[in-house]
Amino acid sequence: MPPPVIALGIDIGCISLKAALVGEPADAGLFDDLRSRAGDLFDTREEAPREVAGRPLLVTRYRRIKGSPAEATDALLDELRAVLPEGAVGGVRVTGSGGRLISEALGAAFENEFKAIAHGVAALHPGARTVFEMGGETSKFIRLAPDGDAPGDGLRVGIADYQTNGDCAAGTGSFMDQQASRLLYDIEEVGDVVLAAGKAASIAGRCSVFAKSDMIHAQQKGYQPPEVLRGLCDAVMRNFKGTITKGKVVEPPVVFIGGVAANKGAVRALREAFGLGDGDLVVPAFHAAVGAIGAALLEAGQAARRREALRLADLDPGRLPASGFPTVAPLSMEKVLLLRDMETTAPPPPAGQRVPAFMGIDIGSVSTNFAVIDADGNVLKEIYTKTDARPVEVVSAGLAEIERELGDRIELLGVGTTGSGRELIGELTGADIVTDEITAHKTGADFIGRKIGRQVDTIFEIGGQDSKFISLQDGVVVDFAMNEACAAGTGSFLEEQAEKLGISIVGEFAQMALSSRAPIRLGERCTVFMERDVMAYMQRGARREDLVAGLAYSIATNYLNRVVRERHIGDVIFFQGGTAYNDAVAAAFSQILGKEIVVPPHNGVMGALGMALLARERYQRTGEPTTFRGWDLDKVDYTVVDFVCKGCSNHCDVRQFTIEGRKTYWGDKCSERYRKPAKVDRQPVIPDLIAFREERLLAPYEAARARVPGSAPTVGLARAMYTYDRLPFWSTFFAELGLRPLLSPESDRRIREDGVELSVAEPCFPIRVAHGHVKWLFDNGADFVFLPNQINEETEFPQYNSHACPWGQTLPFVVRAAGGLAQHGERILCPRVRFRDGRE
Repeated sequence: MPPPVIALGIDIGCISLKAALVGEPADAGLFDDLRSRAGDLFDTREEAPREVAGRPLLVTRYRRIKGSPAEATDALLDELRAVLPEGAVGGVRVTGSGGRLISEALGAAFENEFKAIAHGVAALHPGARTVFEMGGETSKFIRLAPDGDAPGDGLRVGIADYQTNGDCAAGTGSFMDQQASRLLYDIEEVGDVVLAAGKAASIAGRCSVFAKSDMIHAQQKGYQPPEVLRGLCDAVMRNFKGTITKGKVVEPPVVFIGGVAANKGAVRALREAFGLGDGDLVVPAFHAAVGAIGAALLEAGQAARRREALRLADLDPGRLPASGFPTVAPLSMEKVLLLRDMETTAPPPPAGQRVPAFMGIDIGSVSTNFAVIDADGNVLKEIYTKTDARPVEVVSAGLAEIERELGDRIELLGVGTTGSGRELIGELTGADIVTDEITAHKTGADFIGRKIGRQVDTIFEIGGQDSKFISLQDGVVVDFAMNEACAAGTGSFLEEQAEKLGISIVGEFAQMALSSRAPIRLGERCTVFMERDVMAYMQRGARREDLVAGLAYSIATNYLNRVVRERHIGDVIFFQGGTAYNDAVAAAFSQILGKEIVVPPHNGVMGALGMALLARERYQRTGEPTTFRGWDLDKVDYTVVDFVCKGCSNHCDVRQFTIEGRKTYWGDKCSERYRKPAKVDRQPVIPDLIAFREERLLAPYEAARARVPGSAPTVGLARAMYTYDRLPFWSTFFAELGLRPLLSPESDRRIREDGVELSVAEPCFPIRVAHGHVKWLFDNGADFVFLPNQINEETEFPQYNSHACPWGQTLPFVVRAAGGLAQHGERILCPRVRFRDGRE
């Protein structure tokens, strides 16, 4: 009997490593033996197939790379060498986004990912027509050609169409993994948790950074983690449909592969997003290893023809060819002044003696902080803890801890709350003062600065999900800025990258970064792009310490360029917030600015300290008793009811909290009925500017439409972009020509979904929605649709050359090119219009 000739396929992604062994029919006995004696190495589930395309099959268990694909691959090869007979492997083929460097080091063939996946799917599910793949950092759409359309290696499989997510990794597996971990769930259990959730929080799906912000806001509104995770799964699949499969033909049966396919909640969301029936969607048992199986099959024919053994070479990660990387100067602590351990909390008051005290609570997206002070401002107790997406439970635990240690020794005279969860927690605890983070951090920093003899004039504050810059003059805020909806470059990003690289964010991250002699310049792009950069450098052989140092630099650069911008930076700079515990980031700030960076005492709880001081100030000013409800939140009577406000087309998901008889509402965007009471007595000159604008736009349109008989040809006007801005002009213009104007309705779910599906490119959301409005007009009888190629507007400043947004200018041409609207191309009227040039 000839010796076994096994083909080994290796799929190296951004997050994980998969391998598959394919043999000849005569090798089935060997494969059964390996399956029984090497169960820790191979996936031995009963439901998993034991052969593919008539060949015996073995697949290794899913394993994470943790920042070093070379080390992970070397460890896998060591384990395979230990169990395979000498000379059993006849060929190796590597695929995946991180596979090219490894294939060169092994002297193995490298296979295109799409081809490997197509062959793997065709072998496992011959009738499949469409493949959806969602991995750690990549998403793919593949439409397979029918049998015989394109020659393959024995399988006769071709690819009729394909798409991938490009540079942006928004909505991929690693993001879902990170968020599950942050919500204290293992990714393996998320599917069952999501299936059990009764409803879903509303989460944005287009950008994972925005999605993270929405998740935080949902938590602060009181949504439970399973509801947030269900909303995340829905958002990710909407994003996949709107970006990866836009304009594509999705032909069932659909095979769903990649690591995300293990998530039952994601599978349900995918099925709902695409309207797939039970027999239309297939999740293979080896869903994460299809690429590796395809690579092994492609290699198997050649290995059999060679009939010669191939030695599994040692892979020395230190000898991998590394490209030259852009670098910056090493980090240094020379200009960093660490005072965070300088001042400890004051000793508790003697037993039996109750001293006046004040408490501040800062409820953030990632951490929740408490500070209790006495009448002189001495800190009696501070707590810095993770929010864990459970703000109510975490605050309840913090209050219980303070009561145990200080409850019988203090008389609490005032409570203040700040942070993203300040309103909810303020209501539940009965806070006396609820205010913004800028005021809270400024108050705490100014107090500490005066106490230690350093009059702070600049505050850098970077938390888990947001960042703040505050400029002070004699203790008064003269300028400030915050990051906007995007949370790029905040502390949670560092924590997520540390986890991917297999290191601890506490201590180890800074130690490793400070040891780097050549930090890699990562820039300060969107964090989703930076994630891809980190993975790309890692796959090219970059050292972990250089990547970690580069990440510290990128956080500082992002903050300075995106938050501080051109604002004045003083000479006494306090760096505070949870990220200030990371010495590497402080060193990066000092290196970039050439200035001393002070990490002050109580840096992690500065917002809570500021609120305690503000509560003290309120009591000293008014003498009013506290409204604090007590230490035990379980005794606070509150109920939560969810409903949809149908006051307008927004259909907001509103959450009603009834706390001891008082009702408050969360989630409403516009309704006067549910709006929180105004904090000022001033009334606006125009109560509702939106309604005022709508009235001015629609009245001339209705008048123009009424002048034209219903039998006249109809010209559609999209309620979108520049056409709607000039509705009175265009409706009157067409009415004068004897054409009846037809305006599309307000954007609703159907119009939005149609627009997202029709748009071929990836423009901003208003442009995509405009596609849906054009479709509605044709579906509702418009003979023509008017979409002008508007170049500019009138201006009061003719000396400046300005133009309309490029997407707005080219909207008619993009709409004409959309697959679902192309048949109407001749009926889309798009003259070039330059309002700036006047009448001539």
